[in-house]
Amino acid sequence: MSDDDRNPIPRTVFWLGTAGLVPFVVLTSALYALPAPNAPVLMLYLTAYGAVILSFVGAVHWGAAMVHAQMRESERNVFMAWSVVPALAAWVALLMPASTAVLLMAVTFVAQYAADRQFSLRFRLPPWYLKLRGGLTAVVVLCLVLAFLHR
Repeated sequence: MSDDDRNPIPRTVFWLGTAGLVPFVVLTSALYALPAPNAPVLMLYLTAYGAVILSFVGAVHWGAAMVHAQMRESERNVFMAWSVVPALAAWVALLMPASTAVLLMAVTFVAQYAADRQFSLRFRLPPWYLKLRGGLTAVVVLCLVLAFLHR
C-alpha cells in the first residue's frame, strides 16, 4: 500500500482546493480564447485573484505557528515572519504591470511551496498537505506562466 493510499487528501479539502483553481484556469484560458482587447481586464482579474490566494497560502504558516505545541519561540517567529512575505509580494505585484505581476506571483507561489515543505519536514502537518499543495501550486504556477507568455 502506497503512502498516498494510506493518507488520501480528504474529499472536501480536495474539492475546495480544486474549486480555488477555477478562476486561474478560466481567466488564463480566456486570455488565449478571447480577442486581444480583453487581455488587460483578464490580466487585472487574474492578478487580483492571485494576490488574494497568495495571501491565503502564506497565512497557513501563521496559523500553524500559533498553535504548534512543539515549536520553539524562535521557530515560531521565523514562520510567522515568513507568513507575511506572500501577502507583501502580492501587494507589490498589484503595483506592477500585469505581465510582471503574474511572474512575481508565480515565483512567490513556488517559494511558498518550498517553505511549506520545510515546515512540513520540521513540524507535524497532515500527511496529505504537501500532496495537495504541490498539485495546486503546479496548476497555479502553470496558469501564471502562461499568462506571462501571452502577448
